[in-house]
Amino acid sequence: MKKRNKIFIYLVMMALAVGNFSCDKQLDVKPIGKLQLGDFWQSKEQSVAAIAGIYSILGSTSYNFSNGNMSETAMSPVESYIFWGEMRGELLASNPGKMPSNQIGKENVDNMNVSPVDVTTKYTAFYKIINQANQALKYIPGVGKKDPAFTEEDAANLTGEAYFLRAYAYFWLVRTFKEVPLVLEPSETDAQDYNVAKASADTLFARIVKDLEIAKRTLPTWYSKVEYSRIRATKYTAMTVLSDVCLWMAALSQNDAVKNDLYDKAISNCDAVINSGKYLLLPGPNFGTIWTVGGTEESIFETYSNSKVNNQVNNLLNWTMQTGYFLVSTNADELFDRLIFKDYRGATPPLGPYPEAGPVVGYNIGSRYIQKYSINTRDCRWNFYRYAEVLLMKAEALAHRSVDDPAKLASANELVNKIRFRGYGVNEYIKANATSTYEMDNILLDERGREFLGEGKRWFELVRFASRDNFLHKELLIDRILSGFNGVQRLVIAPRVNNPDSWYFPLNADALATNPNLVQNPYYQ
Repeated sequence: MKKRNKIFIYLVMMALAVGNFSCDKQLDVKPIGKLQLGDFWQSKEQSVAAIAGIYSILGSTSYNFSNGNMSETAMSPVESYIFWGEMRGELLASNPGKMPSNQIGKENVDNMNVSPVDVTTKYTAFYKIINQANQALKYIPGVGKKDPAFTEEDAANLTGEAYFLRAYAYFWLVRTFKEVPLVLEPSETDAQDYNVAKASADTLFARIVKDLEIAKRTLPTWYSKVEYSRIRATKYTAMTVLSDVCLWMAALSQNDAVKNDLYDKAISNCDAVINSGKYLLLPGPNFGTIWTVGGTEESIFETYSNSKVNNQVNNLLNWTMQTGYFLVSTNADELFDRLIFKDYRGATPPLGPYPEAGPVVGYNIGSRYIQKYSINTRDCRWNFYRYAEVLLMKAEALAHRSVDDPAKLASANELVNKIRFRGYGVNEYIKANATSTYEMDNILLDERGREFLGEGKRWFELVRFASRDNFLHKELLIDRILSGFNGVQRLVIAPRVNNPDSWYFPLNADALATNPNLVQNPYYQ
């Protein structure tokens, strides 16, 4: 076994030993006992282990972060990414009869009928990430006094990772629930007040930006162990997420000057990632290696899995292919067929010899199963951000920075066409040629649907595009969602999705019962 893998295992095991606590408090995080506090945060090794443990939770498909599959009482982080970010969209649906009987309520997400009692509304895992990040931010600055080997640079880098991880957890929460408690101190004693009221979306976004800006200044540009640079946060990771956050804030803002500043910020951060030389689009025939091999030059931030090292596996293969909880809808067929050419990202990749043949990666046209996670060793990677998204985010920001501006739209078209060229592998494909911002929005939503199928992004991008200019173009979401339903179903779903308040989840009933200061989100009152 290689030395670097031994180190990785040791750090994760240590971190889980320290951080794997839970309780019935509103935020579902238990105070570290006095004994643990006295023994921990003493060395560089322990500090690195604590941060490694947060990453292990962020990428976990197990509801208790060490074993177990889906549960009727808890949600793993990756399960949340799928149900929160993908299942509400029009491209992925639950597979009738496959969901365990005690978890059928999870399918309410699929029907836009989520209830506060549904387990899918539990945000326990994300507050666990936040709590452990808060612990790191409190104690890492003092470790240097106890361990001479722990330098100021070490402290800056590790606290940068903690700021990033806290911001990223809150970014998932604000997009899903809109308003949640903002907690910036670790839970350590029963004397603390756990009845924290919700913070507004504006407050949450402001905190997310502040944390990401700190992370951007303090994170390493790249790690000396190169393989860490795609599974741990770097400056470029922070810039990528910051670009995404800026697009969201701009979409929700009603102030033109504020929006333009946010779009400029998104563009400059995307440019920094693009110009770094660290990332590229993989050729179409190699598209599948993003998930089955991992650590590719397209990856900006992904989970770590390695079945050969301490059996570090996940449940993605089981969920998507073996048990098959999810099905790709026929809307995806229409999306890919719209541009005629065979696409490496879809169900019918090129057959060769030109363009070169590639494996089926997107989904299987017969079974309707997602194919991205089809590796027998169960160590496929979950990708949070890839280089393709940076290109598409920049295109989105350009199109909205100066509405209907021909020069900006030409640049945005060029970025989309880089993505399409990878998808088709030939120069004769149908090129994006938007002449208005609204036309570009439709092009971008279609291209994102092709590119990120099954990656936990679809619902969030629909909400972002539909929220702009005080919901001026709600149809960007509504029409796509309703296209996934027929007849009576459509009549039932239409009123639900027509109200933007319904685009966010309700707060969980258990959280409301435990915390008297929480107020249910408007649509569910």
